[in-house]
Amino acid sequence: MITKMKINFFYILLIFVLNACTNSTKNRSDKKKKELNVKNLYNIHCEACHGMDGTKGVSGAANLKVSKMTEIQIKNTILNGNEKGMMPYKDILSSDTEIDSLVSFVKSLRN
Repeated sequence: MITKMKINFFYILLIFVLNACTNSTKNRSDKKKKELNVKNLYNIHCEACHGMDGTKGVSGAANLKVSKMTEIQIKNTILNGNEKGMMPYKDILSSDTEIDSLVSFVKSLRN
């Protein structure tokens, strides 16, 4: 009886450990995919003018490394464009998740 309980406990523990490892790997994989997706979004929509590091400045694009804009200002600029009529992407970006990820990525370029 005690041996059977030990075996059952072992199997439950093994299942718990395997499940935890699988979830951890999945979470890392999901995070990596999200990072790749936001970098792709940035490459497609932002890199031509801002550059990969945010300092390119084509057509007067802001230097993202020294920008002091808040998250709300960044989001508003991405969605509605700037005073020059550049970047109105509200009809291009498909979800709030994409927009918020792009805002976070832009902020991550700061010094």
